[in-house]
Amino acid sequence: KRLEEEHAHRLTVPRRPAWTKEMTAEELDYQERTHFLDWRRTIAVAEEDTGLSVTPFEKNLEVWRQLWRVLERSHVVAQVVDARNPLFYYCEDLRRYAAEDSSPPKQTVLILNKADLLPLEHR
Repeated sequence: KRLEEEHAHRLTVPRRPAWTKEMTAEELDYQERTHFLDWRRTIAVAEEDTGLSVTPFEKNLEVWRQLWRVLERSHVVAQVVDARNPLFYYCEDLRRYAAEDSSPPKQTVLILNKADLLPLEHR
């Protein structure tokens, strides 16, 4: 946890680069790929320097593209975290991205989940 806090400035949610409706699909794809590769290089250096790692899921541009587009269309962001250790699962940078880097800014709602305590028939 201490390493994660020390390197939080490097372990961020990748931001979608600025774009316009006048851009072609190819221009947008190139811009997103270039921006994402820059972000991945930062993550790779952090992984090498610290021993921390991100999942292959997080290294997938399509995952982040989905997040970018959902954020653009959303009015609020909901983070569902495990109630046993919510701060471990909560992503402060996602909240910051939604509030400061998206247009219009979005509020984040934190939902604590404890579904594993429910009987199977209620899940």
